[in-house]
Amino acid sequence: MDWRRIDLNLLKVLAVMLEERSVARCAERLFVSPSAVSHALAKLRQMFSDPLFVRTGGGMLPTARAQSLERSLSLLKAVLDVELEAGRVSAPGATFEPGESVRDIRIVSPGALEISLLPVLAAILRSRAPHWSLTIEPFERRSYEIDLATGRVDFVLSVGGATPIGALVDVAIVWEDELVVLAGPRSALHAGSDRISTELYLAQQHIYPLPWPTSQNYLDVELARAGKHRKIAFSVPSYAALGHVLEATDLIASIPDRSARALICRHPDLRLIRLDPPRRSQLSLLWGISALQEPAISWARSIIQDAAAKHGDAGGGTANRIGSGQD
Repeated sequence: MDWRRIDLNLLKVLAVMLEERSVARCAERLFVSPSAVSHALAKLRQMFSDPLFVRTGGGMLPTARAQSLERSLSLLKAVLDVELEAGRVSAPGATFEPGESVRDIRIVSPGALEISLLPVLAAILRSRAPHWSLTIEPFERRSYEIDLATGRVDFVLSVGGATPIGALVDVAIVWEDELVVLAGPRSALHAGSDRISTELYLAQQHIYPLPWPTSQNYLDVELARAGKHRKIAFSVPSYAALGHVLEATDLIASIPDRSARALICRHPDLRLIRLDPPRRSQLSLLWGISALQEPAISWARSIIQDAAAKHGDAGGGTANRIGSGQD
């Protein structure tokens, strides 16, 4: 199929139909008649040799082929938005005042940051932009390119550097964490050495406070490649009860050192133990390239920078840095 022979207006119909799942609503948004939408759908079905949509009681449901086309159309729309935004001239004299503005910031974040970075970020945001709201979504091991490019989410905080990025997304390193062990008074490790071997570590029973399976966790993937596995005795969906469980049982937990220090502040009986050899991972910040042209998003990114720096200073970790572009 030669794209130069395609009526690009048909792609507009397909994109809106994928959003609306209704011929009538699609026609309303495009300012055309429903029969014009139906005619366009007939051409699209012939073009892609697929029904594309199936009529049901709940509306027009996209086929698998239509769903696969949705990603490409989303990326195309995002690229066009970037180019159009680049050509827009800002209103003269326009200023951005965080304290007077209203905005919801949506961030995808791993669970470990609930007890480390996110409380600091929330405090800074409340003091500097009291009318803003902050929504946190749980992190998943997948690409967030479309989510960031289309503005569905504003930022993604990714652990381990395993989140794929594309041409519409930029990334910077927030900080580097060392994976450490937390043990409570009932653990055999509590009164032992400050550093333990991988063999002694794997001999313990573990609590697993992560929202994705061990097959997707970078530590367990690394261990599996060497034919080794942890003994997971207790799995929980968040870090909320981690300190209490460690105090009440002989289980140990593996978490980033900044999160471990934050947890010890609330549960001083816990002991931080380092692994030998050490295992480190990076925390990355991802954002849509076009989004930074919006003053509110650019400012929010600087707030994340401030929160990371303040948390690093409080935790005694390595210096934190966020720059533009690849770091």
